[in-house]
Amino acid sequence: MCRILRLSNNMESEVVSLFERAYNLPNFLHVTITKKEVLGGCCILCVCRQRNWPVSMGTVSYLLGADSSVIGTVYQDLIKSLNIKATTTGITDLMESFCYDFKLGPQHVEEVLSETPQRLLDRMSALIELASDTWIVTGRQPLPLLMGSVYVAWQSLNPSARMKYSFTKFCKIGKAPEQLWHRSRDTALKRVSELLEVLCKLGRELPWLRGVPVEPKTVTTLVEDILKHRRALLSRAVQKYQQQLQNQLSETQTTECDDDPSESNRCDPPSSENSDQAECENPADEQATDCQLPPSHWSKRHLFLPPCVKSRKRQRVDVPQLEVTGDEDISDSEIESYIRSPGEIQLYLKAQKELKQE
Repeated sequence: MCRILRLSNNMESEVVSLFERAYNLPNFLHVTITKKEVLGGCCILCVCRQRNWPVSMGTVSYLLGADSSVIGTVYQDLIKSLNIKATTTGITDLMESFCYDFKLGPQHVEEVLSETPQRLLDRMSALIELASDTWIVTGRQPLPLLMGSVYVAWQSLNPSARMKYSFTKFCKIGKAPEQLWHRSRDTALKRVSELLEVLCKLGRELPWLRGVPVEPKTVTTLVEDILKHRRALLSRAVQKYQQQLQNQLSETQTTECDDDPSESNRCDPPSSENSDQAECENPADEQATDCQLPPSHWSKRHLFLPPCVKSRKRQRVDVPQLEVTGDEDISDSEIESYIRSPGEIQLYLKAQKELKQE
């Protein structure tokens, strides 16, 4: 693995030394072969992070063919057992090496599809900065976001010729390892839709469009202008959204007061805390995962929000199980349902007799 990742001899020696130290620990001595292989990958990941090498946990997971959650658990056990202070790798540290993994040069693909890694990296960096400003990066795994942003960046550099290519087709054109993108394809597509949604919100604020509809399918043609004026468009979109909310609130309060002016409390704003609790109190009869936020929730006053605020998880309620001991009282109606009528008894005896004859 060290040779595949092209680590230096010194880094390789550090990895071997770290693996030998961790191998004899009680947490890793009497475990399966698979976990010991994962331990070797975690040692490489730890040394790379200490040297600020752009190697992600997803890369190690792909090389080992192991689940990333298992690698995360072993990695946490490793740094706790050996008391290692390892730095984390940010998404910006992974962008350059990620762009060079795609074979999009003129020698690999057609000229209309080819793109230099540096040009792709510059556009991808601007998209990641925009995603960071609009909370898309917060609490997200880096690999799906990198894949989504490099796809949008590639499309936006020549939108007229590349808009027709899907995410899967792009990965095949760039000869990206199938196991790497196929595993996180659904999550990467969600990041793509979130990026396009943000670009649409900013694209609608471009003054020269004059009300022209901006859709996710065509917004890639505006990416260059949006990124060039990103700060101004963000400020303008937020101010416009807050102004619309204020106008809606004023209209609602005016309508309520006009409908029934005798009730003085009708014009008071509702308590957000009470309505929040009433809207999302744990319903035992529903198994939904997302909780719809009430209109008075504070998040409705903001255009861009962290993912954890957009859809909150419902608290699962354990349905009490019935305890049957056999000593329960049986109602008369239930007893009567088990008593057969004379006609049923005759039919049962007749069927039983025919079965014996057969």
